[in-house]
Amino acid sequence: MKKALCTLFLFFALLFPFSFSSTMAEEESRALPVLMYHSVSETQKGVYFITPEQLEGDLSALKKRGYTSVTLSEVIGYLKGYRALPEKPVLITFDDGHYNNLYYARDILKEQGFTAVLHVIGCFTEYSSTHEKDHVEYSHLTWEEIGDLARSGVFEIGSHTYRMHAYKPRFGIKKKPSESAEEYEENLLKDLRLLERDLLEKSGVIPLSFAYPFGAYDKESERIVKQAGYEAIFTCYEKVNLLKHGDKQKLSRLYRINRDGTLGTDAFLNKHKIV
Repeated sequence: MKKALCTLFLFFALLFPFSFSSTMAEEESRALPVLMYHSVSETQKGVYFITPEQLEGDLSALKKRGYTSVTLSEVIGYLKGYRALPEKPVLITFDDGHYNNLYYARDILKEQGFTAVLHVIGCFTEYSSTHEKDHVEYSHLTWEEIGDLARSGVFEIGSHTYRMHAYKPRFGIKKKPSESAEEYEENLLKDLRLLERDLLEKSGVIPLSFAYPFGAYDKESERIVKQAGYEAIFTCYEKVNLLKHGDKQKLSRLYRINRDGTLGTDAFLNKHKIV
C-alpha cells in the first residue's frame, strides 16, 4: 500500500512539477508585520494616539502596498501548519479596550476590509460597565460592547490582564520584590483567570491571545503566561515577524510595532520597512 502511494505521488509530482514546488515554497515562510494601535482620537495627540483619518490612511496605504488583512485565527492556523496565508499578510491589534476603538475604528476597519485583535483590561471594562461614560475619547468599552464587537466579525478579543496594567505596585505583570515565587504565580494566574471568567460570563467570549502590559515580562512571567493556555502571546518588540509554516513555537512570542501617532502614514511604514 505504501509503495503504491509513493508511486502515485511521484507520478503527480512529475506530471505537475511546478505546482508542487511553488506551493511548498509559498508555504515555507511569511513576513508578518503586526501593528499595535491604542487610542483613536480627534483631539488627543502623541505616540499612543492616532486620528480617524490617520487610521484610514494607514489601512489604505497598506492595501496599496499589497498587504492583505489577516485574522489572528488565520495566523494561528498557519503556524500550526493547517492553513495558508496570503503573500503579504498584516495583522492589526488594539490595546487597552478604549471605547473610541468602537466609536471610530470599527467602521473604518470594516469599510477597508480589515480585522483586528482587541486586548482589553478587565478593571477598566468593569468601571465603564458600572458608570456613565465620561467622554467618547476617554472611556473604555463595557462588557456588552466587547461581546458585540466580537460577534461583529471585525474584532477578535484578547487579554491585557484584569488589573495589572499599572506601574505600581508591580510593573505590569512582573513579580514584586516582596512576593515569593509561589505567591507570584498564584497572584498572576488569579488575575488572568478573573478576566477570562468575566469575558465569558459577561461578554460571551474566550480571549484568544494575551498582550504583556507595557511589554514587560521575564522568564518567570513568560512561563506562567504560557501555562495559562492562550493561543498566542504578543510582546512589544518592534520587529516584523518571520513566520515559518508549522512553527507553532512562534505563537508564544509575536512581535508588534507601535503605531506612533506623531508620524505620518508613509513615514511610519517606511521607518519599519513595511513596504
